[in-house]
Amino acid sequence: MASASAAEVKDFVSDHCLDCHDNATHKGKFSLEGLSDQIDDGNAKQWLKVLEQIERRNMPPADEDQPTPAERHAAELTLEAKLVAQASPHTERRATMLRRLNRVEYRDTIRDLLQLNLGSFDPTREFPDDNRVHGFPSDGEKLVTSSFLLRQYLEATDQIVARAVHFEPKPAVQRWDLKPPFDRTTLGFNYSETAYFRTVAKQPQPYQTIYEAASGSPKGGYHPLDDLRAGVPASGWYHIRIRAEAKFRHADFDLKKFHFPPGNDPTEPIRLSLFTGTLEGIDPENKEIVNYAATHQQLGERQLATWDLPDDGATWLDCRVWLDRGYFPRLAYPNGPTDANNRLHHYFVENRYTLLNKEQLARYEQDALRGDNYNAPMWFESPRILVSQVEVEGPLNEAWPPASHRLIFGDKPYQSSAADEVLHGFATRAWRRPVEANEVRPIVTLVRAAEKAGQKPEVAIQQGLKAILCAPEFLYREEKSETLNDYEIASRLSYFLWSSMPDERLLRRAAAGELHRPKVLREEAGRLLSDPRADAFIDEFLNGWLAMRKLGTMAPDVNKFAEYYRDDLEAAMRTETRLYFRQLLHTNGSIDLFLDSDYSFINRKLARLYGIDPKVVEAAVGQPVEGLTAQDLVPDSEGHAPSLGFARVKLPDRRRGGLLGQASILTLTANGVDTSPVIRGVWILENILGEPPAPPPPDVPVIEPDIRGAKTIRDQLEKHRANATCRSCHHLIDPPGFALETFDAIGRWRGHYVKANAAVPVDSSGQLGATEFKDVSGFKTALLQDHDQFARCLVEKLLIHALGRELDVTDRPAIRHILETAAPDGYRLRDLILLCTESDIFRRK
Repeated sequence: MASASAAEVKDFVSDHCLDCHDNATHKGKFSLEGLSDQIDDGNAKQWLKVLEQIERRNMPPADEDQPTPAERHAAELTLEAKLVAQASPHTERRATMLRRLNRVEYRDTIRDLLQLNLGSFDPTREFPDDNRVHGFPSDGEKLVTSSFLLRQYLEATDQIVARAVHFEPKPAVQRWDLKPPFDRTTLGFNYSETAYFRTVAKQPQPYQTIYEAASGSPKGGYHPLDDLRAGVPASGWYHIRIRAEAKFRHADFDLKKFHFPPGNDPTEPIRLSLFTGTLEGIDPENKEIVNYAATHQQLGERQLATWDLPDDGATWLDCRVWLDRGYFPRLAYPNGPTDANNRLHHYFVENRYTLLNKEQLARYEQDALRGDNYNAPMWFESPRILVSQVEVEGPLNEAWPPASHRLIFGDKPYQSSAADEVLHGFATRAWRRPVEANEVRPIVTLVRAAEKAGQKPEVAIQQGLKAILCAPEFLYREEKSETLNDYEIASRLSYFLWSSMPDERLLRRAAAGELHRPKVLREEAGRLLSDPRADAFIDEFLNGWLAMRKLGTMAPDVNKFAEYYRDDLEAAMRTETRLYFRQLLHTNGSIDLFLDSDYSFINRKLARLYGIDPKVVEAAVGQPVEGLTAQDLVPDSEGHAPSLGFARVKLPDRRRGGLLGQASILTLTANGVDTSPVIRGVWILENILGEPPAPPPPDVPVIEPDIRGAKTIRDQLEKHRANATCRSCHHLIDPPGFALETFDAIGRWRGHYVKANAAVPVDSSGQLGATEFKDVSGFKTALLQDHDQFARCLVEKLLIHALGRELDVTDRPAIRHILETAAPDGYRLRDLILLCTESDIFRRK
């Protein structure tokens, strides 16, 4: 489509803008009268604002005469070309930027560089949080380095090298055959000073009972295996077998009569999980134990395996898991009743943890019903797991030294004479580019000095490895020239899609000088997206784009939203959105499905929240899903929430379809107590429409809910908009926020507010541009009618994440090209990502 001439742009402004934006009217404190059509440093920002308002269809206002689509597009092209021409001389030589690895990139690079199974070890655990720009921790200008962070690098490097390098003999395989009771020190109180701990708890028992999901542990890990309480003696793979039995899943007990704690779902199989962790106060390196029995809190807790237990008797459960030195296994009942500890504890303590007969149980229950022991459990046949034996064997190291050691030293025994070769090879991989001999020479000198000081060669060489990992060449990604070289392109691509270093194939293509070719870059990007390591992209992009990292930071009120905690809904919410994005990515689905769809990925607990019959989920579990494998629907090894029991389900109500109906989005845009149309409206403007509003003036009071119930939030905001300063932003913010008011603070559907003990209907109507809507369904229809704006927002988010810098006006032609190329196929998600990677700006600073 042709661009407009300068005269035509001037006429466009005169016909459609000056009525409101001349010196006399000055609407929005913005005037175009007298603004030169020769764009320069003095007026470029004003003309850019004009262009953005025209592109977003905000101007002219919906109630004014509108230009034709051709006129609007021609004006956009002309203004864009003028702005790019004016800005280009200023951006031809962007300053050389040393872009520090953020926390995720550092951890994943260490994992891939050394092929380390990090397990419970997180080398970045003590690092300060990274600064985020537009939600992403990738902006080189904001990734600052402090003296505190430098100290953390030194400490982390010591631990990393200790885990990677193994000159010691191969650890012997050990076996533990454990009998109940397994946890004799964490039964609710510290019994170390009591006769009970010295006698009863140590007596053999036929099984250990697990009767609840522990509320004090982030993932439900509760019962440690006390014979391993000091942790396993060496890191490695361990074979663990557990004999367990599910009991009383369908027990028919009266909740009101017996005051039994809620949480167990009798239609769901009883589930046993295996976790690993260490208690607070335990240092896994020196195994110093501080107040072990007094706390349940764990460090480095990580899920190892989960099983659904059959109802027909005891069964053996089998797994091969990674355990770090100093960490021990723990058992858990993650979908069991919650907060049962005090009631059942009193029962077991009174009865000395012996197995009682039915007559004794009956007497106990009668006493409880009379009020003699109100806090005791009122019903013994409650859902539980009986564990009768646990076998642990390991570490099972098939090869020694491990892969991390062999990657550094090769298969031959290390000799001091090989220091040069070892350090040069390691630096080449760690620094992600060819390394000159003179760059490594100071590090070799450091190693020789350590040897002269009396250190053994095996110890001295580790000083050199630490120096390489602390060097700027490892900690930073330097892009020296305006146009990136092939190695810099390789790093940009891998850190975008893997949050980690390039693999060998990518570096080989860089060495061959192939990555500057768009076709090759697209091919490699597709390969990286198909690799399991692309899960890092899914997590990091969702954390930045949708602000998923905020889910749980404003925890819902425990009294008002008990099911959020009882059903572990936070984990389920996060999993739904993650599976939804992953499936669209792997099937190259249209991004319109982010705005509206007739399906989602839910489990039984989300089904209940959404008002969907859980039987619909039961029927769909296990069915194949295009774009997802069976492995996508089981717990993973990186500590993500388990997606066990999730299935693709057709939604009976389109109001729930798309991101705006997912509980994760609705919860993270609430304040934990109630909803706020302002918070949700701002979120939609920033992340769906790409129109972040200006921050409120400092003298404008915050809108607080009317706790007396006299007014709805709409009434309050109507008054707020009477202020002209507020109206300029709130006429954009409020309508999207009102559209979601029929969802409460954890995403339940509601038709009414409860105000002053009366039901007040929720009014979710509004107007988006020229389109009026009555409810959230109409709002989503309005979004779909102008999905070009959403596509532009999504592409800009992708590029901000990929480039690690703010976008500027000179990036606009590339963004426009990506959008125009993807539009005919309906803006498909994978295509948009690949188009970003093959774009010219991806190969420039």
